[in-house]
Amino acid sequence: MFLLTTLPGWILNLGHRLEVVYRIFHDEPPYFRGFRPILFVFKRGLTAWLAIAIYLAPSATCAFAAWLLWPGPWATTLVVVAVAAFALAVFSLPGGMTFNAAFRDVSYLYRPDKAFRRALEGGRVYLKAWVIGGTAVLLSFLGLAVMGIGFLATSVWAWTVVGYAFSRALALSTRASTDSAD
Repeated sequence: MFLLTTLPGWILNLGHRLEVVYRIFHDEPPYFRGFRPILFVFKRGLTAWLAIAIYLAPSATCAFAAWLLWPGPWATTLVVVAVAAFALAVFSLPGGMTFNAAFRDVSYLYRPDKAFRRALEGGRVYLKAWVIGGTAVLLSFLGLAVMGIGFLATSVWAWTVVGYAFSRALALSTRASTDSAD
């Protein structure tokens, strides 16, 4: 229950997902090894969680400022900026997260400009990955119909689909090809 209900548990799960993607990408079975080594997996998840927080911070800051100023003249403008910043962050984040997962390299994760550029380079295939990933995540909620327990299985399936879709969309065939694009 700890893993399902707390921030440390979510961070540990995030690190585990990154490690699974790394092992799949490098063909290092068994892909699912639990949370071992736990400190490494937790650190990996924490690094990614901090990046997510950094990407979303401008949006959250603008939304909070809009809430404070509501119904003032700047509130609507701040809401629009918050929504745009959120959309940009969510669009860009897989560009950095996928590279981080495949190569354990946070340089793209903590450089939103690089992550955004990778996302743009993905073009229509990247947008298809969003459709596939979004559909998988939505379908994963069907697991809630089985008293919530089914969600554990469908969520794992959904995030596996998401990882695969974005990895393929961003063409992570070799480190050299991704580094030469910079």
